Amino acid sequence: MTLNPVRAYRRWRRAQEEALDEAHMLRRRHGEAALDAARAKLSREDLSSWGRRVLQETVKVLEKA
Repeated sequence: MTLNPVRAYRRWRRAQEEALDEAHMLRRRHGEAALDAARAKLSREDLSSWGRRVLQETVKVLEKA
């Protein structure tokens, strides 16, 4: 299997954008408790691998803020 670096970059960039959107939504909905809400969502077992990846990035974004 050959890896396409352009495709990998686009996937990474899309995950970053979705994480920022999720972080904004959580901040609007939960305010100061947004980080706790993101961690609670991340602990769910019914997440897809993509959803887990986005939420992991969301937690990183919220920790920096």
